[in-house]
Amino acid sequence: CSSDLNSAQQEKEVVSTTAPARTMPSQRDVDMSEDEDKVEASPQMYMAISIAMVGAAMFGFDQGNFGNVQAFKSFRDEWCLRRFGDDETCSDEGSLHNKPWEDGFVLWGATLITFGAAAGAILLGPYMSNTLGRRPCIQTGGLICCLGCLLASYFSMHSKWIFFIGRFITGFGVGVSCFALPLYNAEISTKSIRGATGSLFQLNVVVGCFISCLITFVDKDWYVGMMLPGIAGAVLALGCFLIPESPRFVMEKKGRAEGVRCLQRIRKGDVEHEAQEIWQQIKEEQDIEHVTFLGLFRERNLRKRVVIACALVVAQQATGVNAFLGYAATLFKQCGIDDPIAFNSILNGVMIFGCLAGLLLVDSAYGGRRCQLLFATGIMGPPLVLAGFCLHFDWPGIITMVCVIIYGIGFQFAWGTIPWIYPAEIFSMAEKESAVSLAVGLNYVANAAIIFITPYLMHWSVPGTLWFFGGLNILNAVFVYLYIQETKGIDLEEIPKLFKSSRQDKEDSLTSSEESD
Repeated sequence: CSSDLNSAQQEKEVVSTTAPARTMPSQRDVDMSEDEDKVEASPQMYMAISIAMVGAAMFGFDQGNFGNVQAFKSFRDEWCLRRFGDDETCSDEGSLHNKPWEDGFVLWGATLITFGAAAGAILLGPYMSNTLGRRPCIQTGGLICCLGCLLASYFSMHSKWIFFIGRFITGFGVGVSCFALPLYNAEISTKSIRGATGSLFQLNVVVGCFISCLITFVDKDWYVGMMLPGIAGAVLALGCFLIPESPRFVMEKKGRAEGVRCLQRIRKGDVEHEAQEIWQQIKEEQDIEHVTFLGLFRERNLRKRVVIACALVVAQQATGVNAFLGYAATLFKQCGIDDPIAFNSILNGVMIFGCLAGLLLVDSAYGGRRCQLLFATGIMGPPLVLAGFCLHFDWPGIITMVCVIIYGIGFQFAWGTIPWIYPAEIFSMAEKESAVSLAVGLNYVANAAIIFITPYLMHWSVPGTLWFFGGLNILNAVFVYLYIQETKGIDLEEIPKLFKSSRQDKEDSLTSSEESD
């Protein structure tokens, strides 16, 4: 038996690198594993991710700017006065109770960008990302966003319909870029820091929110405020000329040699082991067509992962954060905060620290996807419920502000970052295009739904609005506890196996036994 095993091992050591997985590791495998440990991310990888993440800042600029711009006197004079009311009903206080203004203009101004983002992530993002590449997809989204911002500001020509079209186009560009960003990050990052660099997406959203809050706090020109995402889009479009394409995409479309050259641009050390892993997966998937949207629901394990990914992004919106960002000035004013724009700037500034803490922990021994989601939910739901009681019983406003700040830190610690990382991690290359498109698109649809229902919730009861979102956060904790698996530090190719049930494992083992017989 020993002789037969040694002979078999010698044969496996000379077999081609595209052979099936070996039952025992050869010396070459050991050497390549050691080489993999020596491979580090190069400065160019960090630069590439930083430039690409300006696409996230586009979304952050818009989330931060529109929530403040809607309270500008210049904005109300342009769009409310003589359209939805008079001097009294379009004033700072009067506009809070001007239902035609809130429902006929502010609501659609906030919602159309999310509808546009969903359309961009579903209709154009997948086609461009799979056909032309991740980089052109990100770049085109920036140009579209810039055009939309021009239509919603300097080129609006006092027409609310042009303004609305501009808002939709702005969102469309954001959706196109944000479809490719998680894919680009997952495919360009080293395994050890994949989660941390993925968190840069939300960090840029938060920084974008904070910068836009500061600018709109100082400059009350609504044209400038509405143009902020377009400026980020223009920077992104130009910066994309400096970043490499995804090595996985290049290897799949242009061959292994080209992919290795691309990989060497973003790594320090011998990239052979990583390149071989990528090439092996591509060859295994060559005969597999990209899974269609309907195909996502035909196989049990894949269906389970799709449902989890979609539920996770919906849960992100169910936290209610975009209700606070989209209607910051209005909601905080109704919460009894005297200067809502100043408080919104403070809130977004503090949220940066929550995001940084989550970024540092997500791939460390002390953090992870699952545990951070559970912890964050624990410090988000209760403060919102307490804030609702503060408003209901007219307790000091400082308590409400502290509760909202704790809630914001909790969101950015996990819920702002991980739902963008997770869907890109749990699908194979053949599944990723349709699955991530569905998840990203559903994220924006859920975002639009939250923004759409929030004014009606506030008209019903502001304390009730806080209780509503507090209850949803508690339900989020139950979902995470039951269904989210930890993916920290695991090869992308191995992650789908985490979602197999014990029944599936038994069926797979029986199938393997029958095939070997």
